[in-house]
Amino acid sequence: MSEITNDKFIDFLNTFNDREYRNNKFYDTITEISRKKSGNQDALIENDFRMYSLDDIAEGSDVLILNLPKTTDALFYKENPDGTLSLFFIEFKFHNLDDPDAEDLLTNLVNEMYSEPKKLKCVCKYKKDLNKIRKYYGDSVKHTLILKPIESIKIVIPKLYKEYDSDVDEKEIEEYLDCVEKNLYVFVSTYTENGKYNRHKERMESMSTGLENHFERLKSGNIIDNYEICPRSFFDDFLENEILS
Repeated sequence: MSEITNDKFIDFLNTFNDREYRNNKFYDTITEISRKKSGNQDALIENDFRMYSLDDIAEGSDVLILNLPKTTDALFYKENPDGTLSLFFIEFKFHNLDDPDAEDLLTNLVNEMYSEPKKLKCVCKYKKDLNKIRKYYGDSVKHTLILKPIESIKIVIPKLYKEYDSDVDEKEIEEYLDCVEKNLYVFVSTYTENGKYNRHKERMESMSTGLENHFERLKSGNIIDNYEICPRSFFDDFLENEILS
């Protein structure tokens, strides 16, 4: 049974540097990794810094493709001066976790129904169903964000490493990951009044509060060590302060 070291783990990640799956690169720019997979295919963040596209890596794996886990969009590693390794699991989300989205047509429709019930009397009987759809969409986004770090760390990385080195035991991979610093960052398209985002504002009923509570539980279970939910405008600061420092 081989012993996993930081150098071996980095060698494993570097095997994805020049590979691709269905014309999607495994090691790509933030612009491409944060690009929408459907619709007008906008990028959440325009930046040429490269990271591992964990979605594409998982989809390109023979051991994962038949039962594809949820994965964070990006993965990156940093070698620290003290010899330790830090992993960064990063999600890019075209979603506003705190405030209504002006472009959310379903939200606008439901609000209009409630504000002018007489005008829309013919469809008022669907108000509750539409609200259920809106709530389900929000719950679906939240549950997906909750699953992604868990399955990335507990399923995807161990199975990918096992695919890379068949002599190693998956339990040993899990034990190695338990000793590595694991950081989760979620970047969202969000705003508040006057277009200014206050990361410290009270969000007692918001989706982000529910996510923070769950991420705190992931910390207590040693699945992640740190997490941050940030507006996309914070990405350059994140690169400078956490990755490039």
